[in-house]
Amino acid sequence: MKPNIVLIMSDQQRKRSLGTYGNRYVHTPNLDALAEGATVYEHCYCNAPVCTPSRACLLTGKTLTGHGVYNLFDILPPDEKLLPYYLKNLGYDTALVGKLHVSGTEFEAWQRNPGDGFDTYELCHEPSIYLDGPFNGYARWLKEKDPEEFEALRREGRARRFRSAQTHFTTWVSERSAEVIRTRNREKPLFLLAGYFDPHNPYDHYPRMCDDWLHEEAYEEPVQDDSALPEGALLERRYHAPKALGADGQGLRSMRRGYFAGVSFIDAQVQKIIDALKDEGIYDDTLIIYTSDHGDMLGDHGLYSKGAMFYEPGVNVPLIVKYPQQTRGERSERLTMLSDLFATMYETAGGEPDFRFESIPLQGERERDIAVTEYRACGKFDVAGFPHMIHAAMVRDAEWKLNIYHDTNECQLFHLPTDPDEVHNLYDREDCAPKAQELMLKYLKWQAERDRRYNMSVSYTHLRAHET
Repeated sequence: MKPNIVLIMSDQQRKRSLGTYGNRYVHTPNLDALAEGATVYEHCYCNAPVCTPSRACLLTGKTLTGHGVYNLFDILPPDEKLLPYYLKNLGYDTALVGKLHVSGTEFEAWQRNPGDGFDTYELCHEPSIYLDGPFNGYARWLKEKDPEEFEALRREGRARRFRSAQTHFTTWVSERSAEVIRTRNREKPLFLLAGYFDPHNPYDHYPRMCDDWLHEEAYEEPVQDDSALPEGALLERRYHAPKALGADGQGLRSMRRGYFAGVSFIDAQVQKIIDALKDEGIYDDTLIIYTSDHGDMLGDHGLYSKGAMFYEPGVNVPLIVKYPQQTRGERSERLTMLSDLFATMYETAGGEPDFRFESIPLQGERERDIAVTEYRACGKFDVAGFPHMIHAAMVRDAEWKLNIYHDTNECQLFHLPTDPDEVHNLYDREDCAPKAQELMLKYLKWQAERDRRYNMSVSYTHLRAHET
């Protein structure tokens, strides 16, 4: 039988938030243990630093131009098909438990994306909204498990702090995902997407016991430098209202504590999924992927949450891949984009590795020479808050990163091996100009090839229809 595939996604998780990536403040023994027998990717970049477009990229195998989901509230075109649709055609039973978010939350609360391809569909965007939605599996579970907590959550919404472990959204995703594994159709391979909401803000809804798990002696203060923020990042800082996030003084430390406590709680709960795979005797035969849609700035460079900013905490996400039959751990310096996970899973299922030209399977020999993250008025403030929409991009190779703010012609150039905190902008240095030009030209070539491939396909189809 073909390998099972389990895709575990957190929300808004920066790469360096796990022990396997060097964080000693957080408590993640289970994910670290998974990493010991898996491939840990150091340079995985989101296609867009905002939830909806990023998730649409991963599950379609396309970048922004390909699927057209640019903004947080955009809706996936009805003719777009997600990975599970194609996996079903390859004989898979498909299941969703938790967050999907390839379209705006209002749409997904009441309607399904026509091409989502899931046999089991238990969606919940986040624990405190759309509790009456017809697909809300968490609301049904919570109402049955603890009716009083359900009513309290309905009344208080996001303001309900320090939720209990027994009724937490993270607990539901883990327990229900484990149940899906144990009760699966054994005549078919399984594809499961387990979508967590944590460690997304607000940062104070984690179970309070997680405070004791953190290693306070290893707490790290945020990077303080904000002397060369481009206008786009300054707009994000101004409109994200840091005080509302509790990001001043002691509030900043509390925010970061809550974030890493949320990661620690995910780690504790993820083990339920791993245990189910092992108990069923299918752990070795399963492709397991742990990743996130984008990162969180958490006060680094004076920035918060997500948006038009391309510092590593915002765009470099964790990626742990345990391939079927893999037993030895590896570290990979390969440049990776989230959209590459489409081809990685599709090829594992027996599909053609080049089915999506923008998605490169990680188990193949072909590699990227650059990774690209794009922002095209992606955030909620672009359409109703900023004085102008922001259009920007990041392109990086093995050592260098170029950030381009198209609206203002501002750029940042960082040499990551010698400046991992990205505090020395080298763009205006004469001796670095050739490198900046090289990355710019590589990005333009990448864009041109993408546009050619998409438009060539459309033009060819139109020509064939006209001829017949």
